[in-house]
Amino acid sequence: MALERELATFQANLPSLSEKCSGCYVLIHGDQIAGTWASKADALEEGYRRFNLEPFLVKRIVAEEKPIFVPREIV
Repeated sequence: MALERELATFQANLPSLSEKCSGCYVLIHGDQIAGTWASKADALEEGYRRFNLEPFLVKRIVAEEKPIFVPREIV
């Protein structure tokens, strides 16, 4: 699965990230947390600057994610 390592790194570090920067965006490349930013755009910009076309994850730091319901229209 794409970004599996990055998602595992996020989950493993979520308690400390939530304590420090709840609501911010974290930039993760592999097992490395590259930093946190106040805006998604800033985190993405830094990700492209540092990692170019290598996979990286930008994710909002929230203690509990709420599921999003997307209805499917049946034809």
